[in-house]
Amino acid sequence: MSSNERPAPSPQQLRDAELLRQWRSGDNRAGAALYDQHSPTVYRLFQTKVPQEAEELTQQTFLAVVESKDRIREGSSLRAYILGIARFKLIDHLHARARNRGVAFDSQRQSLVEVEPGPSSVLARKREHQLLLEGLRRIPVEHQLALELFYWEGLKAKDIADVFGVSASAMRSRLGKARQLLEAAITKLPASAAERDSTLSGLETWAARVREIL
Repeated sequence: MSSNERPAPSPQQLRDAELLRQWRSGDNRAGAALYDQHSPTVYRLFQTKVPQEAEELTQQTFLAVVESKDRIREGSSLRAYILGIARFKLIDHLHARARNRGVAFDSQRQSLVEVEPGPSSVLARKREHQLLLEGLRRIPVEHQLALELFYWEGLKAKDIADVFGVSASAMRSRLGKARQLLEAAITKLPASAAERDSTLSGLETWAARVREIL
């Protein structure tokens, strides 16, 4: 396969494409099935950042999907399309929050704690989980989102690239930078050396376990 070719659709993409075809033909049950399939991922995207508005923003995201379902490009990833809408909804919401506080906000440069002060609302018992969640809140929002899609939703760099509208190589670079920023943020958090070392050395494992409590 050449570098310009897209990989073959996954079974999930094929199911999504068929459900989308049925939905466009007037089968609302197919639309409901797509909602059931993708809404948990969208809800998690908002839950770790704006928990009080997670349900409302999830509904806004899928309302936008309903309104644009006939414009979704054939052969594209429906999951990436939905998550792309959710990303825009999140950024717009954070910009509005910042304006209400009279401050500027740049999602590529500023972290969640700069517009949503306070600790993570996700209840985590393990200290490593707490450090990971707090570290994520202290890196730029776009980097936080990319890492969460990678670790918690299992998306590959090329899939996350579709969500952000960038190339796969650019996303691989962004993920590497995001990982570096996360490690630096965790290092600065108040914790024992053993807790920090445990979190950093087992980052993938702790991230997978955090996913279970979301």
